[in-house]
Amino acid sequence: MNSQMTWKYMFQLKAVINWVESIFLLLSDQWIREILGEKPLTNPEYSHLFLALVFVIGIGYWWVGNDISRNHGIVKLGIIAQSSVFLVLAYHTLVSNLHPFYLIPGIIDLTFAILFGIFLNSYTRTQPATE
Repeated sequence: MNSQMTWKYMFQLKAVINWVESIFLLLSDQWIREILGEKPLTNPEYSHLFLALVFVIGIGYWWVGNDISRNHGIVKLGIIAQSSVFLVLAYHTLVSNLHPFYLIPGIIDLTFAILFGIFLNSYTRTQPATE
């Protein structure tokens, strides 16, 4: 999986996933909660802030995809953010604060966090050291 085009499309795919997911959940979370029999959010502004950040991080992934030789700090931040999302969603699913449906985005994020870690590892091994 060392092809630069593969990584380019991987980052761009994750950008699009972030954008679609954030807009979809922003517009439909209340409806999804009704279908799942969950209570409405007490403070939806926190969810809105989170979804706005998901959208913004997607912009960062797009930047990385446009030039995979740069912006590796964004990749590192993305790995931390995506792993954190998975851990928070997994915890709240385990303690029954969230319907398991909400763990799906966390699993997607964890998968991409692992892939992005592989990217950083493979990219730094194949690039000459700079002074």
